[in-house]
Amino acid sequence: MLKSPRIIGALAILIILALVVGWIWDKASDDALNQIERQNNEAGDASDDDRSRFDLCPDGMWDFGARKCRGPSTGGRD
Repeated sequence: MLKSPRIIGALAILIILALVVGWIWDKASDDALNQIERQNNEAGDASDDDRSRFDLCPDGMWDFGARKCRGPSTGGRD
């Protein structure tokens, strides 16, 4: 008679632990996906910014290694 409640209690604890581990696993995967999406968005924004600066740079003056224009600035002093 005592074995049956112990088995039921042990199974209940195992089920609760499985649910908690499953919830933690799901939350961790959501956090990882959000971090990857954020990095992708930042990379896209950086690419768009570089492309805009490249388009504004005079022909042949873009330094690809430094990712900037080597020519005179367009809005400089007189």
